[in-house]
Amino acid sequence: MGEEKKKEKITNSDGHVLTEAELKRQAAFDEKEKKLIEKGYKHQDIVISVITANLVGLLLTLPFVAAIVGGYILRNGIPEKPAVLDENPPLYFLMIIGIIVAMIILTVVHEKIHGCFWSIGAENGAKDIEFGFQKETLTPYCTCASPLSKSVYIIGSMMPMTILGVGLGIVSIFTNFLPLLVVAVFQTIGGAGDILISCMLLFRKTKGKDVVLLDHPTKIGLVAFEKEKEAD
Repeated sequence: MGEEKKKEKITNSDGHVLTEAELKRQAAFDEKEKKLIEKGYKHQDIVISVITANLVGLLLTLPFVAAIVGGYILRNGIPEKPAVLDENPPLYFLMIIGIIVAMIILTVVHEKIHGCFWSIGAENGAKDIEFGFQKETLTPYCTCASPLSKSVYIIGSMMPMTILGVGLGIVSIFTNFLPLLVVAVFQTIGGAGDILISCMLLFRKTKGKDVVLLDHPTKIGLVAFEKEKEAD
């Protein structure tokens, strides 16, 4: 007696146990989905697994990584370990720590950039943007609660990799700063899932259709709602 009943665990189709935040997003999503379907939109999931995001998405980032590293080598030569690091081992240790700290901070900034650009096309601006932290993968995330156009969704998806990966990579080329090159390469690779989803959207045939996109509430990816455009 007196024992509290354990809450029943709810999972999605992938077997992932939904958190309280995900359950709330699912409920809000269901409401928006109902309204869109009533307006004649048809629902189609565009989701990917973690393995697909990491493997296929990684392959799509390789041309960008090659361009950044290639540009650095062409301008500055093959990177060599500075003599000062051998003369002062603690400095080498501090450089490694600095890169790790920068990566952690930029992982959060990555999500903030998503939110900044998606909020431009969101119904209620920044109020529709939600940030959180997924304990299973130890990563922060950003999601938009309102439908977005295809162009806004793709721009918002690609901007973190563009700014923190390609952008910082270009800066590293012209400053000949090796630690910044390392950060830029990892930030580019960190956009693997974003570039994969963006490519999937770009190659979807939507000619003659009105399309709005909603972040999937519990999976990696989104849901496309499409309907034939009404004739003028």
